[in-house]
Amino acid sequence: MATKKKTDSVDQAEPTFSKEQLVKSETLGLPRDAVAAILKDGQQYTREQAIQLVTEFLERKV
Repeated sequence: MATKKKTDSVDQAEPTFSKEQLVKSETLGLPRDAVAAILKDGQQYTREQAIQLVTEFLERKV
């Protein structure tokens, strides 16, 4: 009798990217100079985190 593998719904962590990878990314849809200015060197970000940080910066009131 064949046994079925137990498939638990495991929350997969979103992939994280370095600042350099996000600056070079063409899929963010954000100005590269803003991405380079906002994100910190040596820190990892998810795509959504990077978009949120840069968008908040660009939409802030002065």
